[in-house]
Amino acid sequence: MPVQSNRGALITLFAVVGCLWFGLHAAEYVAARYAPLGALMALPEGYGLSALLQSVPAWASGAIGATVWLGLLGSILLLLRDRASVLVLSLGLLASLVALVWAVMAMAEGFLILGGVNVVQFTGALAAVSAGCWLYARVAKRSGAL
Repeated sequence: MPVQSNRGALITLFAVVGCLWFGLHAAEYVAARYAPLGALMALPEGYGLSALLQSVPAWASGAIGATVWLGLLGSILLLLRDRASVLVLSLGLLASLVALVWAVMAMAEGFLILGGVNVVQFTGALAAVSAGCWLYARVAKRSGAL
């Protein structure tokens, strides 16, 4: 019985960390995309997601948005211990890898910092958190915790 409670605690920990991480970026994404809401949620200098999203190609902006929203949905499903979290988080991981490919291409062209954001660090962090949440959800599903 204690093994099951440890699995539950780890699932909760990963899900809460994922919800906080992707929730912060979701709020930032909404503030960046919708000017009236962005005026209400004035973020400190250095959170230049709106300038970043305006200067990237549409496919890269879509990949960043998909990573954030699928990561948030997958983390919520993981918190609810739903097996669908593995599929949703895997789609989020694929989207984050697309965004990371764009960041490497932008870095190769000399655009390392856009809108005050280091594109490789930003997309790399999104990919790392997506990969961590997905890997844990996959292990939890295989072990029967989900």
